[in-house]
Amino acid sequence: MASNQVINSAYAATQDYHLSIPQTPQTIVIPPASLGDRYTEVFSLAPPADHEFEVGEFVSPNFFTHVNSAWFSHQSSGGAWTYAMRREAQQILPFLYLGPSAMSKDQGFLRREGITLLLSIRDKRSGLARLMSGAKAAEDLGIQSDSIDIDGDSDLIAHFPQAIRRINHHLVAGPPAQQGLPPKVLVFCEAGNERSASVVMAYLMVMFNLDMPTAMWTVQHRRFCVSVDESVQNLLLSFGTILEAKRQVTKARRTEDAASDNFSRLFPENRANKIVRKRSFVDHLDVSALDTNGGMVGETMAEAEDNSEHVKQKPSPFVDRVN
Repeated sequence: MASNQVINSAYAATQDYHLSIPQTPQTIVIPPASLGDRYTEVFSLAPPADHEFEVGEFVSPNFFTHVNSAWFSHQSSGGAWTYAMRREAQQILPFLYLGPSAMSKDQGFLRREGITLLLSIRDKRSGLARLMSGAKAAEDLGIQSDSIDIDGDSDLIAHFPQAIRRINHHLVAGPPAQQGLPPKVLVFCEAGNERSASVVMAYLMVMFNLDMPTAMWTVQHRRFCVSVDESVQNLLLSFGTILEAKRQVTKARRTEDAASDNFSRLFPENRANKIVRKRSFVDHLDVSALDTNGGMVGETMAEAEDNSEHVKQKPSPFVDRVN
């Protein structure tokens, strides 16, 4: 849609455009009426068929050889939610719990459930004051503690990958409380309903290839009291967009690698060929325009880039209007 000023101008647009900023449709997630799902198992978690990201992005190279696929299966327990349950921690996966900071001090709970890592999601100011770390209980029980310090909710999205890698690293390197059980992580914040909940949702989005609404509902069917406000929901939506872009890059790279492997098998004599580097702006320039030191004669590099042929050949967004 164009304004009258643009319509009456001497130039015509070559493609559709909008004068306003694009608005993302708002996703409204209605909390479940009860825990679990009486009709389907849509919120049951099962091991994903494939990890759609580059190794090292969220998991270590040897991750899937060290973990048991059963650790990634979980059925939400149905039943009524009581108000007192908000003070407890709920199991999201066999190795992953979500709850308030008070549970990081409950040594009876930590021993009973076999928690081996206390992961605090806290504000940087709490970190400077050494608050809400779980370090004291961890020291008493001989388990590990760690924290992700953020500078406000808007900083969460930058720390989602760090938190996910920390959880997965503990699954591989952390000692289990009992033989045959996985190392277990309690993710907590002050109330266990906001920042720590968003980290757990981000974890499910990565490891189970879920979108934001499904991840949120999956967590709410296990811990009903989670309360992720609109701004954090938007962060999770943005994180989902980033994940989708990473998936597409990984898919393209795997396809390219598979094609390269097939080519190498068919034509082994070409394996030694060197990879041709991507052409730069300078490759488009006339060599005679360079001095003996490789510098531009009579124009700057920026001017050379603007004047190069590949820029001149780009379609113009506007053309002269023909009356």
